[in-house]
Amino acid sequence: MPSSIDVAIFQEDTSVPVVLPSVGVDVCQMILPSNGELILEPNSAFTVSTSVSNEAFGNSGCTGQNISFKKKSPLLWADPDNWSSNSSSATPHIEKIPCEHDIVYFNPHNSFSTSVPNAQIHVGAIKFGNQTFSQKELNEFLTTDIGDQEIKSVSSNNEVSITLTIPICNDPTGCECGNQHLLDDVCQIVAKRCSKKLGCVNPIKPVGHCCLICGAYFLINYDPRLYNENTFFNVFNSSNKETLDKFKNYELNFHIKKIINGKLQLVIASNAKYVDEIDEIAHIFFKKLSSSYLKLGISDVKMFNSGPSYDIDGLTFGKMALYTCIIVLLCMLAIMFYYNGDWEVQIARFQSRGRVVHFVKFENDTVGVESIDENNERQRKTSFNNPTYGSIESTSYSQNVIDTLPDLPKSILPSKIDHMDVELVETSNYTK
Repeated sequence: MPSSIDVAIFQEDTSVPVVLPSVGVDVCQMILPSNGELILEPNSAFTVSTSVSNEAFGNSGCTGQNISFKKKSPLLWADPDNWSSNSSSATPHIEKIPCEHDIVYFNPHNSFSTSVPNAQIHVGAIKFGNQTFSQKELNEFLTTDIGDQEIKSVSSNNEVSITLTIPICNDPTGCECGNQHLLDDVCQIVAKRCSKKLGCVNPIKPVGHCCLICGAYFLINYDPRLYNENTFFNVFNSSNKETLDKFKNYELNFHIKKIINGKLQLVIASNAKYVDEIDEIAHIFFKKLSSSYLKLGISDVKMFNSGPSYDIDGLTFGKMALYTCIIVLLCMLAIMFYYNGDWEVQIARFQSRGRVVHFVKFENDTVGVESIDENNERQRKTSFNNPTYGSIESTSYSQNVIDTLPDLPKSILPSKIDHMDVELVETSNYTK
């Protein structure tokens, strides 16, 4: 912190109230924001050792450093990283911010300011130090200058709506978090931090999570007449102790909570690198949940798991998919070439939108033209210009092709006819 020889600087756009230590503050010079707030503890004071020099914001007479206050803007209520709780990697992001039965604690001796979403907030209780607010006291506090600075709203009218419930869940089957309506606000913040390198083939996203993760989660139906949350927790921990001890090197985390649709959700995630054994553990739990816990009220279980692991520093899943597509494409091209042997013909066949008709080379003194229709449809009769006849006489004629070409008079045939390709030119004339 700044000492008596330093200059304490609050940046011009600092919009958070700053609580001064109760022991007092002694600085050489203090530069305040354009619109800020200093909060003094009872009987505390601060001392400025030198006066402002003629030079704007100068530090004449101050032999120490210029030290700036780092926090400029309020922290976001919907940001899970701004809350200290007993959460783990398995805890859904929506449950890492205060739920409707949680106690929210602010330390009045620290500088803080938070912006709440433009939505109704439900929490069990709010405490400032040793003071626990009632609903009336909280509403009055939010209208004070300090309350207005410390608990803000992202809405344009700066209206904050916080409703106090009770700081305990009285439902023996457990209580929902009650934050589902804030999921978009939470995920808009968290999505920027989601890891893009996941070591599993099929990443999952449990209910309330904003990011894909490696692990497993189970959606569980239960009979409210038989199910008890505390009993289930105790039985689950004791019956799986051997399994958990066996795989303790994988730093597994578990989270069980009732979710919005009335189901239970069990999430398994690891702080360590994802390995195939975690998928094995998921199948062990699925088998137990589907059989051993029926007497506890568990009636139906669905599992969603990440499957096998892979090396994220080596062959990634994206690369595997790309290489597979390339190999399949090359195999298809190889098969096509093997059966046809002519790439140009294959390309022409792909480009053609109608049926494909092949004509073989022929001599005029043979029986005629062989037509092969790949669609195996009846050949329609059409007419065409014979280029071989045009090589002798300039006058061409149309000859109807039905099954074979008729014998032509030898007087109009050349002495030697080279093998030629004949192009079929379709016309609008049809013959019966």
